[in-house]
Amino acid sequence: MVLASVACGDDDAGTGGSGASGGGTATGTGGSTTSTGGGGTGGTGGSGGGTTEPIALEIDFAAQVNGAAFQCGTVYDGVGMGNTSGQLTDFRLYVHDLEILTAEGAVPLELEQDGVWQLESLALLDFEDKAGACANGTTELNTSVRGEVPAGTVPVGLRFKLGVPFELNHADAATAPSPLNLTALFWNWQGGYKFLRADFMASGAMMPFNLHLGSTGCDGDPSTGGVTTCDRPNVTTITLDSFDPTSDTVVVDYGAVIATSDLGVPDAGGAPGCMSGMTDPECPAVFQNLGIDMMTGTLDPSLQTLFTSN
Repeated sequence: MVLASVACGDDDAGTGGSGASGGGTATGTGGSTTSTGGGGTGGTGGSGGGTTEPIALEIDFAAQVNGAAFQCGTVYDGVGMGNTSGQLTDFRLYVHDLEILTAEGAVPLELEQDGVWQLESLALLDFEDKAGACANGTTELNTSVRGEVPAGTVPVGLRFKLGVPFELNHADAATAPSPLNLTALFWNWQGGYKFLRADFMASGAMMPFNLHLGSTGCDGDPSTGGVTTCDRPNVTTITLDSFDPTSDTVVVDYGAVIATSDLGVPDAGGAPGCMSGMTDPECPAVFQNLGIDMMTGTLDPSLQTLFTSN
């Protein structure tokens, strides 16, 4: 497969952004083609026959709202506990440390370093295309994660983390490489990035319901040595059993994560919607559906409803 050459450029400055940032300029490269013969031209084995070439995999993700495909500009009805109508104005998220689960254990997915969407073990999934109400985003889309596993890997499931690795999370979006160069997905050096940004504007509402997941309670100053700890990392692990990357898709359903929230009533306090604030009354219900206990910070991935597979 060949990844289209697109730049993950800067979008409009978001909350807490730290100035303009450059877009990614590198060209993505295609996944490796698996060789199937023994020795000979292009082969990898000796006379014994079996290939030792790594297997190229593409994990597909599909954004939905209550089971309907997400698209910028679409008005969705029956959203949340109050059956609210409205539009999503942003829908992007970071995932990292993807692993293919096998009968023998977990095998890391070695990501393709495309210089655009994937960096080290991190990938940005971007479901918005800047159309309609999604004016704060970018025109480019990315709905899959691409990488390799060793020859002979037989998938039975998938595991990954929603978030940004700590060592990459506390940088400067103005100088960071793509896909960490988007100010709309960045709070500040200490807080780091918005792991998930899903913003909803109810029809006729004066304020949006913003869902911004990220680390809080972080200590340290990057300018004098870096952030050392975060009291609430808010990085949760997603496990999908019986997942075959050659035929299955990871479904990311906004309607499921806010199913117990009423998006049609005035905000009860804190930031509009839930921006991971410890005392924000809109956050506990959302965090539970992300598999995070808002009061203790402990994780219970079995409670998360945002990700499923089909």
